Amino acid sequence: MIAHAGGEGLGPPNTIIAMRRSLDAGADVLDVDVRMTADGVIVGAHDRDVASITTANGNVDELTWAHLQSLDMRARWTGAPIDEPVRIASLEEILVAFPEERISIEIKQTTPPLAEPLCDLLRSTASIDRIYLSSNDDTATYAAQAECPAATVITTTYRDVAAMRAARESGIPWCAPSPIGQPPYRPGRFEPDDVKWSHDHGMAIYTWTVDDPATLGQLAAAGVDGVYTRRPDIARRVFDGLDAP
Repeated sequence: MIAHAGGEGLGPPNTIIAMRRSLDAGADVLDVDVRMTADGVIVGAHDRDVASITTANGNVDELTWAHLQSLDMRARWTGAPIDEPVRIASLEEILVAFPEERISIEIKQTTPPLAEPLCDLLRSTASIDRIYLSSNDDTATYAAQAECPAATVITTTYRDVAAMRAARESGIPWCAPSPIGQPPYRPGRFEPDDVKWSHDHGMAIYTWTVDDPATLGQLAAAGVDGVYTRRPDIARRVFDGLDAP
């Protein structure tokens, strides 16, 4: 069970408070989207424009870290009231706050590229062996893999998905390019035979983003290995119920 954007159903996305709540709810892995400020600080942010998470405007890569720290993410939060200001978190803060947790990092920014500064940060915090790296941009994925090959890469790329589909349709030999594949959830996409085929070819299957209890149960029954969810509290109840005698 992976807390999508830190568990954005339990707190503002990609924030430390959401992550703490997700772990308290029983999340197994934390997830964070990353971008970099104008002065080189890698931060947890899904969208380039901070307008989606604050009442301010401006692109993360054009703003300084100090400016981001003046913003309060409670402004866009629609859940239960939070008493203290909620700040955009740096990736370093997240890695330090959760030194033992596995963390899935999705690279959102492609210009300038993040591979080198991201991997430098992972090395300086001794975090590489507990990190999953992914991106919807092929170039970003493979650049990160080349820069820190000891990190686990999750395949979400168009190139790899196309190769997998062609192999399955034609029956030609194929081996997974990474130990985890991560296609988005679609009804009918994760039948037991589909998941087994991926397993037989060396690839665990994660999917995103699922909060519905019935769908979570179906994915577990099909053998899916990991699910990104906004609501770790709901997913924990579902998965624990499946394990009950």
